[in-house]
Amino acid sequence: MKITEILGQYETDWACHTATFEDYPYQKLKNKTVCVSGRQPFFSKALVYFLFALNDLQDLNINIILVAPDVAVLKQISNALLERKDFRFLLVDELQKEKLSVDICLYSGCCARYTDFSPEFFMNEVSYLKQLLTCLSMGNLQQFILLSDYRTYGNIERGYAISENEFGHIALHTPEGFVSQIFQTLETLVTIYAKKENFSYTILRTGVLLGACTAFDDNIFSQLFRSVAKGEPFEIVSSRKKYSFTYINDLFHTVFMSMVKLPKNNVYNVVSKDCTLSTGMLVARIFDLYPDDCKVCLTPCDTDPGYAIALNHQKLVARDCPTSVTMDEMIQLLISSMKDENKVFLYQSSHEGKLDNIQKILLAYLLEVDRICRKHHIRYFLGGGTLLGAIRHHGFIPWDDDADIMMLREDYNKFLSVVGEELPDGLFLQTSDTDKYCHYPFAKIRINNTIYATQYSKAHTAMHNGMNFDIFAHDKTANSRLGKKLHLQFTLLFRSMIFNRWNHRQIDNKHKFQSFFANILKNIFPIPVTEWFQYKCLRFFEKKKNARFLYDGMGRNIYKADFPKYYLDEVMEWDFEGYRFPIPKEYDKYLRYLYGDYNKLVLPYKRQTSHDIVLLDLGEYCQFHLPENYQQS
Repeated sequence: MKITEILGQYETDWACHTATFEDYPYQKLKNKTVCVSGRQPFFSKALVYFLFALNDLQDLNINIILVAPDVAVLKQISNALLERKDFRFLLVDELQKEKLSVDICLYSGCCARYTDFSPEFFMNEVSYLKQLLTCLSMGNLQQFILLSDYRTYGNIERGYAISENEFGHIALHTPEGFVSQIFQTLETLVTIYAKKENFSYTILRTGVLLGACTAFDDNIFSQLFRSVAKGEPFEIVSSRKKYSFTYINDLFHTVFMSMVKLPKNNVYNVVSKDCTLSTGMLVARIFDLYPDDCKVCLTPCDTDPGYAIALNHQKLVARDCPTSVTMDEMIQLLISSMKDENKVFLYQSSHEGKLDNIQKILLAYLLEVDRICRKHHIRYFLGGGTLLGAIRHHGFIPWDDDADIMMLREDYNKFLSVVGEELPDGLFLQTSDTDKYCHYPFAKIRINNTIYATQYSKAHTAMHNGMNFDIFAHDKTANSRLGKKLHLQFTLLFRSMIFNRWNHRQIDNKHKFQSFFANILKNIFPIPVTEWFQYKCLRFFEKKKNARFLYDGMGRNIYKADFPKYYLDEVMEWDFEGYRFPIPKEYDKYLRYLYGDYNKLVLPYKRQTSHDIVLLDLGEYCQFHLPENYQQS
């Protein structure tokens, strides 16, 4: 059974996060044998889930071996997952007898673990690690990855962010000094064995490690987040020092990069993005997001409590392995999961708190276009993410910030011929014909006196950049495989020539000869001439009566290539935000062509709005509402 069929949304998020990136060197782990071990049942389980996700989503066939001192960890893993063919469980004593060949070992150590101050704790940790290293060394081990944390460093001064080869003050007579000695001993043991047995090592030191729906040992900060989730009072010292925090997604991403990319025999500090701050700043961030629930009291103290320390993580950034989860994202993931882990997770305050209003405007767009199309008997369909939202949510995808419709070419042409006269005041039909500064291949309807510019479009200040609504045409393409391929390649060529000349960029499609040729053509032909060629290319098969395929030559789904024409032969109506709109009768096939398993929600961390809006001004529409009792025509 696949991991995504078992886990809740937050567990799926941290387990699958790394396996969802594009153009990653996943194949370097193909058919590898990876051992997971440690004396923390939850941490071992989490690492196994992380490896399951790599197998499921990237088809890597990793042979996963879980090694533990006892069977306690098995109680935490679903029985359906224990039966997987890519998984095996061994007690550490059994590992010694089998002498298995292991490529990589992931060891959780004492990372994020509560450590007591007894000699027994120290000896148990050291003895277990020594036994594990001895057993693995017999089986041609290639790499050992030890998870450690900030406690290795001891105490540091205010304003100091410690780097990997630096150390703070360690008072051996204190509990904190004892803990630092445990961490340093485990790390030293790994490096000694690595040199002796000729395998490589990587040590990852985290800040305060946190994760939604995880079972790491409690600390002052997990207690803080839990109190806010419950709306309960909580006290924490107003520290003079800053502390670093690490979200589990970023740790697992770094574990992966340690296996496939990062230089070996190194130590790396792992800190989430912009996540080093004082308790005062942390509470302020929480209050900003949850003002009604944050009842945290910052208490003064002459002696800094030393909750954690600040870590310098520039080494990872320099190795092109930056972390990505911000403090605001971490806070929302944690508190939302603690409030109700089954409720669909959404980030707050998207687009400066205007996302709900933006979706109301988009709905009004849809209703206006629907009115025009019904009046002139023009057939159209909800398209892209709007169609997906209709089927999955009966409305907008909760984090979506745009709306699309699609038409066949003949309906698109008819729509453009009538829409100018039909649009109410304040709306503007934008095409390359109506706005000489615009070179999108599709049509947009813009709202005057508003600004809705993306990182891309903000550079084109002369172009109308108001709030917009996209309208795409799907064109016929060839029936033969070669004809479809040529049609697609010429479409891509013309689009690339226009967009790159428009943005003063060189074409680079990873093929030197093609890029060289395309750049020559781009510089020879002015944009209006290339647009004429593009227009002819899109409509090349317009009069083909027996065409069996369509393609999205205008939109972002052009890279999906063609799809059967019958997907858009018939129309049916569907509920969307309380109104009825047309969708393809074969919506299931069309959505599977676009998205694959479209019923599967995107991971919580990635539920960001789809456009990077950098200039946003809704003007008089900032508190937009449809008229009461609005009746759809």
